[in-house]
Amino acid sequence: MTFCLLFLLAFFGDSVPEAHAGKDLSVAVLQNYPPFSYTDEHGNLVGFDVEFAEALCGQLHAQCRTVALPLRAIVAGLASQSLDIAVAGLGVTEERGRIMLFSNSYYRSHSFYIGRPGIRLDEEGLEGKILAAQHNSVQLIALHRIWQGKAVVVSFESHQGLLDALVRGRVDVVLIDGFPGMEFLKSPEGAGFVMLGNPILPRENPSGSCIAVSKEHPELVGRINQAILTLRVTGEYGRIMRKYFSFSIY
Repeated sequence: MTFCLLFLLAFFGDSVPEAHAGKDLSVAVLQNYPPFSYTDEHGNLVGFDVEFAEALCGQLHAQCRTVALPLRAIVAGLASQSLDIAVAGLGVTEERGRIMLFSNSYYRSHSFYIGRPGIRLDEEGLEGKILAAQHNSVQLIALHRIWQGKAVVVSFESHQGLLDALVRGRVDVVLIDGFPGMEFLKSPEGAGFVMLGNPILPRENPSGSCIAVSKEHPELVGRINQAILTLRVTGEYGRIMRKYFSFSIY
């Protein structure tokens, strides 16, 4: 596998012109979404996506301005072309495909339900319960597909707002990406909550987690795919990953 990656890197390494070398790019990550992006005790924006975005911009030879935004704002920014790139683990959906472009996946994740122990994930167990996911997420699409008409489904603007609603009892069950979900369960706020059922891979997200690109810059997609490959081959991807995960996410 490594030999194949090295061969591809050597073959394609100089095939794409550096159209954005030296240029400014606006890059979005998700707001308060540990371990991918969050503010540390010193007020610095850190996390896997933040560091990966920095490494990616280095490969693109571009000056990047990184901002942390809620998912709705990221989608709107890409649609209006006020954002150039989103390193936010976005899955490819039909709706998103109409307003943005996507790279190859840079990590893969399952989703799972979180709630109080004893809640059953069936029509009887969820009768009268409120299920929630983040607005504009593949998890919300999955909830509507699976539970619409069987349980109440609501959405929240931000990841933190979703978790706050769960902790305060405003919702009973959330469907969330597995990695931030595990972070929540390990936190003091997550005490008393458990993963319900088994992790799932929503059919709305078969492509994995990708980097989204404004349709203003179609030429960036190939360069980003090349940069992801380079970061894997050189070991930089693994170095960043090991800072935030004890297992492979690729």
